Amino acid sequence: MATPRVDIQIKPFDGLSLRELYACMKLRGEVFVVGQQICSEPDVDEDDPLCHHVMMWLGDELVGTARLKPVGDGRVIKVGRVAVAGAYRGGGLGSSMMRAIQAWIGQVPGRSGAMSAQAQLERWYGSLGWISDSSVYMEAGIPHIQLLYPLKKPD
Repeated sequence: MATPRVDIQIKPFDGLSLRELYACMKLRGEVFVVGQQICSEPDVDEDDPLCHHVMMWLGDELVGTARLKPVGDGRVIKVGRVAVAGAYRGGGLGSSMMRAIQAWIGQVPGRSGAMSAQAQLERWYGSLGWISDSSVYMEAGIPHIQLLYPLKKPD
């Protein structure tokens, strides 16, 4: 039997099917609410409709998701709700998803990325080109750090 191919898609909220939206919310709930016990703030919020949503499929199973929210004039994209299913961590799928996100950010000259990432992942994000821009702070009871993805120089 052939191994299913990883398919990474990035769609605006209004372009998601009900099945895709359900899969994203289910995975986020499993990772953040159940796995990390983050219940101090709602996972699903008013920002979801403003975002593009990243979906990483392995066959017909959603194994990774994130959301991309334009800030201000849209020159900065806030990356958030980055989640990879527990069974698929450590095998490079998260790196593949982040590279797809970075490529999407880089499609517009001068656009950059920002995120509030769990501090324990700073080195991993750094290996993908993200730069630390703060000291460690607490968010949802977990140490976080602000990261930036460098500007792409205009052509």
